[in-house]
Amino acid sequence: MTKRICLSGADMYELEEVFRGRRGIVSVRTGYINAAPQTAHEDALTGASGGRVGVEIVYDPKKTDISQLLDLHFSVVTPYSIDGQGYVRGPMYRAGIFYESAEDEPQIALYLTFLAGKGRCPATGEHLTLNDPNSSAAARRVMHATMERLTSFQPAEEKHQGYLQRHPEAKTYIDLARLRELVKL
Repeated sequence: MTKRICLSGADMYELEEVFRGRRGIVSVRTGYINAAPQTAHEDALTGASGGRVGVEIVYDPKKTDISQLLDLHFSVVTPYSIDGQGYVRGPMYRAGIFYESAEDEPQIALYLTFLAGKGRCPATGEHLTLNDPNSSAAARRVMHATMERLTSFQPAEEKHQGYLQRHPEAKTYIDLARLRELVKL
């Protein structure tokens, strides 16, 4: 039995490469998540089709779990950037987790709650003041990653599948070579 999850928040080619070949992952495809039917690549990039640009991951839950996938995803995608990162910007690149199974919803919600609170100082008494960068609304990190029910996934055109494997010289925002050194899944 396999499960499916879709992720967004960065260049879809880079996300495909991040997850390809990892333990427990059966397949990874680039495409358009929760977008209008028959979305073309140009429509997805301009935001005309709605939805997000990202990857579909089919995985074996006996070999990897959703928290490992999210750990890897949020090690290369910042959930605190409102719309994308690096050179990919716009609402179609916002960090997101799109799930099919209702049983995954509480685990994803807990994970995002953890990320939202990460870096905040613990609550203190009235008489103790900490140098808390989050005490200022201007300095506080705001979580922009979303979780949504997956309603549709349309694979990108064939020329967009395995793009970085065919074009290893392409410049990437994510240091994929360094990631391979650090992450052994």
